[in-house]
Amino acid sequence: MANKLKTSIKAKKNRLRRRFVDGIVELFKATGILLSAAVLALSFIYVYGFLLSTSFFEIKETSVRGIKELTEKDVLALAGIKTQQNLLALNTETLVRRVSSNPWVKNVYVGKELPNRIVLEVWERIPIALVKQEEDFYLIDIEGNIFKKLAKNDEVDLPVLTSTEGEDITKARLLLSSLNLLKNIAASKQYAYLGLISEVNVDDLFGLSVLTDSGLYLKLGMDGFENKLTQLKVVMADMEKRGLKNGYLYIDLCDAAKITVQRKDALGRSEPLKKGKKYRT
Repeated sequence: MANKLKTSIKAKKNRLRRRFVDGIVELFKATGILLSAAVLALSFIYVYGFLLSTSFFEIKETSVRGIKELTEKDVLALAGIKTQQNLLALNTETLVRRVSSNPWVKNVYVGKELPNRIVLEVWERIPIALVKQEEDFYLIDIEGNIFKKLAKNDEVDLPVLTSTEGEDITKARLLLSSLNLLKNIAASKQYAYLGLISEVNVDDLFGLSVLTDSGLYLKLGMDGFENKLTQLKVVMADMEKRGLKNGYLYIDLCDAAKITVQRKDALGRSEPLKKGKKYRT
């Protein structure tokens, strides 16, 4: 019994000794890891500080792309990049915010090209029309954003968007449709026969009406605008053959199956069109 007790006590002492030794070893390991991490962090801080202070990464070249309305000088003035500024220390978010403060700027991308070059890619807003608010005209883009008051130095030749008297044009349900129509007309040569669009009236009850500098007043209704303009091209070609394409024309295209044409300087008879359609002159 005494021998068993001694053996048990000895075994417990051995277990305690092993645990103590193991604890010391783990403590040294943990301390070593912490010291290594501290040394590594200090090394990174030292290297980073060195990189920020070296002239090797000083900005020596800037490139501005994508601009049309703005100049490179305008963009760089907005960016506020200082001479001999370190490329690695440049805060791109601040730079984007500064450049985006100009109403012409829709988006900006800042690229760092090591060792000393910075690239500013600018996406400008593209004005598609003018809207009048109170006594001033403003530029509006394809997305319906009124982004800038028209200034004397803004060299734009754009149609004017109007709406029912007293209504806010930005609240019209057909606004985006009218902007998309203007975009398609400007982008395609097939609408060249219309001339330049002078005014587009947006009315949520009666639809779109278009006035051109060639003397056309078009009532387009609520939808199917491109298809109606395609049919109008056929009508205009037919009228030109008959010598009727003179003066100011009022053309109702609300019903594509029954196009009517009226000259302001003449009242007259109805004449047949192809496929049984008719117009009045």
